[in-house]
Amino acid sequence: MFVAMSSPEATGHIVKDVEPGATGDQWRWTKQNPSLRILPVTTQHLKLKADFSLWDVAFRQTGPVELTFLVNGRALDKIRYTTPGQKHFEKPIPSEWLTAGVESIVSISIDKLYKAPEDGVKFGFILSGIGFVQ
Repeated sequence: MFVAMSSPEATGHIVKDVEPGATGDQWRWTKQNPSLRILPVTTQHLKLKADFSLWDVAFRQTGPVELTFLVNGRALDKIRYTTPGQKHFEKPIPSEWLTAGVESIVSISIDKLYKAPEDGVKFGFILSGIGFVQ
């Protein structure tokens, strides 16, 4: 129920806004609203867990950013991050938001994107893994 970006199966879970990575990469760049499909085997006592990083170079351009963590389109939490670096998010999900055996969509929305000065490509944050844990 947890998708590590280093997993060969990670690409099959991506709905949108997660950049392709090389085989074995521990992380992937995201865009504005990275979303993945996750299949919960139960609805009881699950938490949304996300491991990600806010790149210090990007952070110097964007300043503090706000991330909204969503499960099936519902906002589970909104957090303003005032420092770059590795981050960990984990919060219980109301059981009525999920259906066991039916894929759920988990997303993280970032309010400001980094724009690369060389080519103008926009990026959100660095995603290492996301999914459900008990």
